[in-house]
Amino acid sequence: MKDRYRWRGSDPRCQAMVIALLLCSAMCVLALLIPGCMRGGTWRVVYLIDMGVVCGVTVLVLLRQRLLPVIATFVPAGGIVAITIAQLAGTDPTGARVGTLVLILPTVFCGLFHGRRSGYVQTLAAIVAGAVIFWNGGDRAGELALHLSMLMVSTIMVIWPISAMRHQLSDALERERELSVTDTLTGLMNRRGLKKRFEQLQDTAERGSVTTGLLLIDLDRFQEVNDTLGHDVGDSLLTEIGPRLVPELRDGDTVARLGGDEFAVLLPDVDGVDTVVAIAEQIRAALTEPFLVGGVDLAVEASIGVAVSGAHGKDLATLMQRADVAMYVAKRRSAGVVTYDSEIDKHSPERLAMLGNLRRALDHEQLLLHFQPKVGLVSGEVVGAEALVRWQTEQGMIPPDKFIPLAESTGLIGPLTQYILDAALAQARVFADAGHPMPIAVNLSARNLLDVRLCDYISSLLDKYGVPAGLLDLEVTESAIMTEPVRAKQVLCELNDRGIRIAIDDFGAGYTSLAQLRTLPVTDLKIDRSFVITMATSPENAQIVRSITDLGKNLGLTVIAEGVETSDVMETLATYGCDIAQGYHLSRPLPPDRFLAWCDNRRSDKNSENQWPTHEEQPAPGADPIGVTT
Repeated sequence: MKDRYRWRGSDPRCQAMVIALLLCSAMCVLALLIPGCMRGGTWRVVYLIDMGVVCGVTVLVLLRQRLLPVIATFVPAGGIVAITIAQLAGTDPTGARVGTLVLILPTVFCGLFHGRRSGYVQTLAAIVAGAVIFWNGGDRAGELALHLSMLMVSTIMVIWPISAMRHQLSDALERERELSVTDTLTGLMNRRGLKKRFEQLQDTAERGSVTTGLLLIDLDRFQEVNDTLGHDVGDSLLTEIGPRLVPELRDGDTVARLGGDEFAVLLPDVDGVDTVVAIAEQIRAALTEPFLVGGVDLAVEASIGVAVSGAHGKDLATLMQRADVAMYVAKRRSAGVVTYDSEIDKHSPERLAMLGNLRRALDHEQLLLHFQPKVGLVSGEVVGAEALVRWQTEQGMIPPDKFIPLAESTGLIGPLTQYILDAALAQARVFADAGHPMPIAVNLSARNLLDVRLCDYISSLLDKYGVPAGLLDLEVTESAIMTEPVRAKQVLCELNDRGIRIAIDDFGAGYTSLAQLRTLPVTDLKIDRSFVITMATSPENAQIVRSITDLGKNLGLTVIAEGVETSDVMETLATYGCDIAQGYHLSRPLPPDRFLAWCDNRRSDKNSENQWPTHEEQPAPGADPIGVTT
């Protein structure tokens, strides 16, 4: 009976040809039974166990010149080893590049072939070498090759198609490809997918003149949604952004989520900047319609930066950077949509140099504090001072309005604020030891209010220098509070609970409503200097100053006027009932030693050198209240 199954051919070439014909026949049968399985369609992996030959498919990836199995079907345990390129029979090694999938057809010959195996391998390899394998969609997966494995199996079997392997090889690869370019939360493209799409558009552009527009979209006050309603609602809102944008776009436009609440839109083949801006305006209008999320109607606004290829850059990195500059300007100005212009970024090389110099100045403690006194309008006593940072360089003094916005836009505002707080409280200790204990005011930015470490850091400094909390005043602008009102209120309440007084700076220039003002832990109102400076020439502004003063007094707040430059304005403020004045009429900001000398000249016999005055010690009616400014 065994003789019926024994291989009787004596010519190895004949034997190899029979095996090759069987293998090719199997492929042809599959090609007939499964249309499209050979090229551009779905591959159904076939095990062929015939005449002692075992055929399977193994997906290998090149790593350090060795091919490592990633997916192996019906390969003996001993065959799962690293296979060097040199061991591949009939395969062009140049086809096995990093990231290129190579399909290996392992062959196992039975012991009946004895020493003739190499002849069969070479003959079979010559027949199938160079046969290209395609994945779904027509992408090239690799070349078919033969690999001599090990001696086993003498059973004669028939072609056995295993369709389930389709999911391991074709669908699995497709899913992996999709996940690599897809944002898992929203289902939109991610940053990598956007880059690939742009590269495709560039290939098209090289064959003709094609302009591509890029929009960067940042949701305004998204953090407030997370803080108020929770991250689940925030995530649900993010998933609604894509469906809201798509109807406003054309066929071929691409929406991507870059991360957080930042999205991008790629607009191929546009006529110019005007077309891109028009689409951006449509998108912004669409986003203003309320979103129903978690049973809550959420009103969303967005800041959009616009950049266009050619006019603003050729590569995606440049366009992204310039659209980001425009988006930041749109957010800062509450302008909605802003197109990149060299005017808003013309000093970028200088800004980069200044940023590096500012970092070094912080590291080497080269920034200085000057102090501008605040005087009670009734008593004439010095009741506090505002700490103002100065940066002296070899080229001269750099004004704060040049480097502070730079620090805010680059994230350096955190270290800068910590530096100022440390120096201000150290100086408060020096002033007290010199006989002039007084509250020192420091300004906080919107980013400072988002720093979860701020409160603990300030407490540690108060302990370090032995300064009572009541002698630190923190000034925050209306716009800083309204950037993230929920988070801002939490931080300000915690600071106030620790005994630190809070002032709203530049009051009257922002959008704080009376209802909001009553809910904030505010102790002082500081009238915007633009109103105070023009009081003598503008009856309208004088009336605004008077109204703000009345409002503050009715709410039990200390009212401070900055920008006092004449004695007439100072007298008028006193008649309005304003508590404290600050401005050049009294003194410009001074270095610490000169500030102390100035205070000596105005010292009042009513002030004790051995007592720490605090804001809790409220003056009697008619006396000057001790105010705090930042």
